[in-house]
Amino acid sequence: MNKPPGNIKTILCDYLEQSHKGEGAAISSKELERILHVKGTVIRKLVNILRSESKPICSNAMGYFYAANQQELQETIGQLSSRVLMITKARDGLVIYLENMTERSLPDGE
Repeated sequence: MNKPPGNIKTILCDYLEQSHKGEGAAISSKELERILHVKGTVIRKLVNILRSESKPICSNAMGYFYAANQQELQETIGQLSSRVLMITKARDGLVIYLENMTERSLPDGE
């Protein structure tokens, strides 16, 4: 599934807001998968879409939840910023390798 159906997105957002508000009420991805009958990749995609639409969906080691306060939002924003930095560093390392690569140094698949 490339783009999750919109109704599942709305159901997820409403469910988190009504039943899992605040970090103490976090729900695991596995449980959301079971409830919504979708895979974890779909849950992550839906959460990303909701966040992009300014819905306050947070996460921690316990799972996903609807933000109850600014601190929870700030913590999730910090986690996301840290991931962006790590991904940027990984990309930059590959760019450097690519820039320094010669035709002989890249395996040709044989």
